[in-house]
Amino acid sequence: MQKMKKIVLIDDDQDLCDLLKMQLEASGRFLVTTSSHSESALALIKTERPDLAILDINMPEIHGVELAASLAQHEQTAGIPIIYLTGMASPEEINQIGGGHSLQTLVSKQSPITELIAAIDSLVSP
Repeated sequence: MQKMKKIVLIDDDQDLCDLLKMQLEASGRFLVTTSSHSESALALIKTERPDLAILDINMPEIHGVELAASLAQHEQTAGIPIIYLTGMASPEEINQIGGGHSLQTLVSKQSPITELIAAIDSLVSP
């Protein structure tokens, strides 16, 4: 039996968080913790110590790219793989927000759940 992967999902849309949590956990491979408040996300990720974080790019308090930069600065969170979840059109637009911070993986909010799962699998072994 394979170990379930812990994921922290941060998105200001609570309905989307709930839907993605349900879909990911239905696969039987992931345990998902969500938050719709980016200002508390760093503390949540430090506490949960997930195998992967999924961050919305455009949030009211802290953009996902800024949050990722904060994670990279802390020893206990620096190695956590990140998937950026976005409704924006292109990686170029996202890079403008992040001031050139490199994007590891970008998945559209409109993508099917199978695409998000494939992105997760590309960053953490299934």
